[in-house]
Amino acid sequence: MNSDHKNIKKLIKIIEEFEPFRDGRDERWVFFLKEKRRWRRLCVVKYDGTYYFSGSDFDAFSYPNQKGGDIGPDEHFPGWLKEISRWRRSVAHDPIEAQARLFRQLPLGCRKGIIRRKNVRLLMSEWMPIASELSKNERKDILEILRKPSPDFTRAMTLNKFLEYCRVAYQANPATFKGFRSGLSGREYYKRYADGRHDGLLDIAPNSAEAFARWCKHGSRGGHPWEIYRGGNSTHINMYVARPNIRPERWEVHLCALSSTRMVEACRIALALTQAGLPIIVDDAESYIARLLDQDWVGIIPRDEEISYAWQSFPTEWNVRDCVQLDWFYEGSAKPKAWINAHLRLVAHWLPQEITAFLRG
Repeated sequence: MNSDHKNIKKLIKIIEEFEPFRDGRDERWVFFLKEKRRWRRLCVVKYDGTYYFSGSDFDAFSYPNQKGGDIGPDEHFPGWLKEISRWRRSVAHDPIEAQARLFRQLPLGCRKGIIRRKNVRLLMSEWMPIASELSKNERKDILEILRKPSPDFTRAMTLNKFLEYCRVAYQANPATFKGFRSGLSGREYYKRYADGRHDGLLDIAPNSAEAFARWCKHGSRGGHPWEIYRGGNSTHINMYVARPNIRPERWEVHLCALSSTRMVEACRIALALTQAGLPIIVDDAESYIARLLDQDWVGIIPRDEEISYAWQSFPTEWNVRDCVQLDWFYEGSAKPKAWINAHLRLVAHWLPQEITAFLRG
């Protein structure tokens, strides 16, 4: 057995001496290790006899590796073993004191928290200028639309009716589309700018309410018929038609754009549809209002976490839709780093930190 396998076996052996967090069949350990002057987070999950390692400054790996090949960043194993052994001695002596000392030393860049958008904008004025990209009148009108109760809808919906919604929606944001031409039909715009996987929607009889109802009843066939503005998994804009449970005899049209990067476009779509007399429900309206008023919670994530879908890792009651990393405050603010750290410790709210701190009984 080579030294790499010996080191990771020693590492696993000492990790197993700690009481894990349990989630179903998973067992999980979380350590914060200081190597030289840099703190690193190490998370180990055990499932069905395999250990999955993830954390700062290395690619995730598993052991045993079912596919063979490299077993992970072996250059880190001796340092991890040394730091976890030191941590073991500390918690064996006094786990409360060990945790208190760790939390005093742990930099904010390793923590997860929430902060009001207004405070983020005061520190980084150029970050996510959602409200300022809308005119004063647009902002006033969209807030009025978002605060209104759900509008009354039609008893009959047809493909052509939906495509009329699309026509107005595309014309609301001509700058979004390269080479945009005004005056086209909703069908032409949809064919140019929607996702393209329409599940046969464009093939049904255009003026038949019965045909539209039959098509909707069959549900999704794996396509994206409602994705009118293309984008990624969370950065596209949907406009979908549905029957409400409380009034199944009617049809509702919903606008759905979760990402703040598409909020301005979504707001202009809602404004244009309302001005055209086409009723619309904006999904996540309360979050839109809070974001437009700079009153929502923004997540602060550790520097080693991916920003793209980080908002999903926060408790739902905080309604987090956007996240920042601590380093962004340093780069986007004229304030000194020490001042930022001192004030963020108080202005932000830091979430409970999971940390492995008890030995098995």
